[in-house]
Amino acid sequence: MKLPFVEAMAGFTDRSHGDQWWLRQWWRGFRQTVSIPFAKRQWHASFGTLSARDALTGWPWYVLSFAGLGVLCAFLGPFGTFSDMAPLPRLAYWVSIFVVNCLQVLGALALLARLTQDRWSLPALAAGASLLASVPATAEVALLEYVLRSNDHAASSLVDIFTKVLVLTLAVTVPGVLLRARLKAPASPVTPPAPAGPDGTALLKRVKPEMRGDLWALQMEDHYLRVHTSSGNDLILHRMSDALADVAGLEGLQVHRSYWVARAAVAGTERDGRRLVLVLKNGLKIPVSRANVTAIKDAGWV
Repeated sequence: MKLPFVEAMAGFTDRSHGDQWWLRQWWRGFRQTVSIPFAKRQWHASFGTLSARDALTGWPWYVLSFAGLGVLCAFLGPFGTFSDMAPLPRLAYWVSIFVVNCLQVLGALALLARLTQDRWSLPALAAGASLLASVPATAEVALLEYVLRSNDHAASSLVDIFTKVLVLTLAVTVPGVLLRARLKAPASPVTPPAPAGPDGTALLKRVKPEMRGDLWALQMEDHYLRVHTSSGNDLILHRMSDALADVAGLEGLQVHRSYWVARAAVAGTERDGRRLVLVLKNGLKIPVSRANVTAIKDAGWV
């Protein structure tokens, strides 16, 4: 997968650009890089479930990653370091900046998480840690500039250094922290779907082939069972209790001691005196016992 952050850095080998151009490239790449794994893969929806503990797990990963970025910057030589410094001092300059700042960011992240008692979201913690770490990092960069490039910075230039350090730290820290936390966060337990109950297939196999269809109702007749389907009805030797177990996976109710009805078969209701009666699609009228009226109403059949 191509990352805009890396693509933005591809033009850095052109040494003619000024510092402002570099900062715009870093910031554009930062915004687009964050949007890819977290928006496109919809990871942003779970930011609230990620914690600083998830992000801080495996801190050597951060150190190695930041060191790798330092090596990359030593090769590219941004902010005039390519022309002003020899290869080895340039490598020491960038790797030390990134590694030391990485440790400062991790310390700031742990400190903020403790102070806020994890009330802040992880993106806010990462941004806050970047801001805190950029303060000592500014002094460290100024010191390295003085030692390796003989630059004696005035107070106004320290503000410029702080701005650059903050932008670069945000661009590296925020996506890195969120990515690491997402990779280390425990996966949400997957609840297997409840096994479906019997759907009446076994019961319909007892019915004459020409009478098989959608199961509409069961009617007990002494030791026999009349099975009503969309194709007609058939009388089989079967106990009502066993038949109810056969249709446990279907949406239906036992509305009377002698009747079970499928929800899909009900065309309407009517009253026979004080008794509620279900009218099925085939015109069959099935009485509802008083004890089952509440269940019928709760199910929304009436």
